Amino acid sequence: MAEIKFGTDGWRAKIADGFTFENLAKVTDAFALYMLKGNNKPVVAVGYDNRFMSERYALFAACRLSGYGFKVRLFDKAVHTPLVSWAVRNFKMDAGVMITSSHNPYTYNGFKIKNRHGAGLSGEETAKVEKLIGKHPKLKKGSLEKVNYDAHYIQAVKGLIDILAIKKSGMKIVLDCMYGSGAGYMEAALDGYKKLYVINNKRDPLFGGINPEPIKQNLGKLCETVKKLKADIGIAIDGDGDRMALVNEKGEFITSHKVLVFMLLHHIKNKKMKFNFVKTISGTFLVNKLAKEYSIKLTETPVGFKYIGEKMIEDETVIGGEESGGVGFGYFLPERDGIFGNLVILEFLAKEGKRIGKVLADLDKKYGEYRYDRVDVTFEEKKRKQIYAKAEALEKTGKIAGKKIKSVNRLDGIKYILGDNEWILFRFSGTEPLLRIYSEGPTDKAVQDNLKFGLKITK
Repeated sequence: MAEIKFGTDGWRAKIADGFTFENLAKVTDAFALYMLKGNNKPVVAVGYDNRFMSERYALFAACRLSGYGFKVRLFDKAVHTPLVSWAVRNFKMDAGVMITSSHNPYTYNGFKIKNRHGAGLSGEETAKVEKLIGKHPKLKKGSLEKVNYDAHYIQAVKGLIDILAIKKSGMKIVLDCMYGSGAGYMEAALDGYKKLYVINNKRDPLFGGINPEPIKQNLGKLCETVKKLKADIGIAIDGDGDRMALVNEKGEFITSHKVLVFMLLHHIKNKKMKFNFVKTISGTFLVNKLAKEYSIKLTETPVGFKYIGEKMIEDETVIGGEESGGVGFGYFLPERDGIFGNLVILEFLAKEGKRIGKVLADLDKKYGEYRYDRVDVTFEEKKRKQIYAKAEALEKTGKIAGKKIKSVNRLDGIKYILGDNEWILFRFSGTEPLLRIYSEGPTDKAVQDNLKFGLKITK
């Protein structure tokens, strides 16, 4: 049987291999012991997604927790992960559990843990839970109540988004739910808007044969539908609704780097809010340029939304996001929310009175072009040190793809700065033998040249 190892937010494993009822019991018990330290009757929300048997796994965990004295609030249907986070925060619960494996393949399921703020647990806290595996709490009578907070969540969203402006814009929108548990929330928020067309919004535990991750290669149907319907925009959410993606009016995928730029501009120009911005080290330099121009405090973190979430807990004015499509708003929730994030984008375009293509053309004209791409390379574990040494040795050469290295950032991996709008980042995955090479540059050719050069260190 596979070893139980915790990663971001919690534990994930292959269904019927590592993710079994036996192992779920161990993880639930460890979580219970972690929560019972200093709290005799914790109040915990338990949610689940559309994956195979998620509802049964959730009921199993909920019943087990109630048997240890917990007050359990079990969602009465599949929900998107941000709703669990939102409910924990707004109903002042002690923690949340979400049975999901987010954007991972259909063969996986998982046990995500949310703290009392609704954010993911830090690495230090998940390590504490992991150390308790194999130990059992004492039996104690608790309670289990089935709940539905959909209406509360939608009401909160409507209080922060100008839904009327989106409707008045008349924009034609295509939404791809990727067969996930985020289906229904956008429709409810837009309150019967007739120019919203929804695809892949039924339950399919196989996710249509693709990973429910909103990245370019998985959004072919969305791109085709946007072109077929001559829509103004395509939007997507991942399998558990906490990540987002955009497609322009031509049916072309827009990188999440541009999404962050839109978020920044919208809160400056249209929402006129005072805020601080946080991005990961793999985020676009255009955000840096805009933050400097508008005197916005910008903080950079290692890759992983948990680092951004920590900043939001400290400061509710923080807005931030990551390269993988996770965007959050401290004034709403210190966690990613694909529904809320997409609505903010729709509000931005409605207020600007422009399509994405025009917004990007205006940005390119004013600030210069920023292009981006990434490659992931698997390697033999024994070569890890050798590959890292090669990446580090590039600093001594002074050049990458014929371009001078201006500075180096080692916040997470090794990032070589080649110019005001050009860089390359080498970063190892924390969970598997995978090297991620990221690059941004003024042209697609410059980016591909950088990546091609970077790939040499893996040979």
